[in-house]
Amino acid sequence: MRILLTGAASPLGRAITDELGEGHQLRLFDSEPIEADERHEVVTASLTDATAVWSAVRDIDAVLHTGEPPAQLPSDELARDQQLLDEATRGTHILCKAAVEAGVKRIVYGSSLDLFAPYPEDVYISEMWKPLPTPAMASMSRYLGELTCREFARDFHVSVTALRLGMLVREDEVAEQAPDLMWLDPRDAARAFAGALQRDTSESPVWSRRWALYHICSLPPNPKYLVSAAAGIGFEPQHNFAANWKSV
Repeated sequence: MRILLTGAASPLGRAITDELGEGHQLRLFDSEPIEADERHEVVTASLTDATAVWSAVRDIDAVLHTGEPPAQLPSDELARDQQLLDEATRGTHILCKAAVEAGVKRIVYGSSLDLFAPYPEDVYISEMWKPLPTPAMASMSRYLGELTCREFARDFHVSVTALRLGMLVREDEVAEQAPDLMWLDPRDAARAFAGALQRDTSESPVWSRRWALYHICSLPPNPKYLVSAAAGIGFEPQHNFAANWKSV
């Protein structure tokens, strides 16, 4: 399968490249330089560059839009928030529009479980719960990107899958830290993207079947975020930070 991967220079993008690079043709897209071997095509551009995005979706079967923000953001808070908002909304709209016009039938978007941070720790949150994004742009922008993707599933015959991801940390790099209910190893996140890639409901006349939403997180002993629905795309986390939870 020919896949366009955005945010390819990010840790999540690199994990997805490792997961899918052997069996698929990847076109790696990022505004930052990308280290990639000769098997993969590299596009260095911003998601808000409509011309570059239009070219990037040519001859593509599926788009994996990680939702990861640019690595280099302005130090000024207002300018940083403006760029996060612009990338997540206008950039996501440009990408989805170009993909639909190019005949792409599968789009996967990386949202965030941080949308539920205001809820207490002693609840069990499924995909049926109402998101409570805070005004913080890092969280709000991911939610607005998710809603942008959902509208494309509503209006066009394209299969759109949103993955609400936990906090990305590698299990081997946090061995001495207190555990967090939101932790998610990037390698498991990559497997979730690979699973979502197999979903294609683009021909359904019912828009709600073209749209799907899954929570993606590790499985601690007493989870806050329920991930059982994601078993439908084959997701089963392999990195559950067991050593961290034993010390609690």
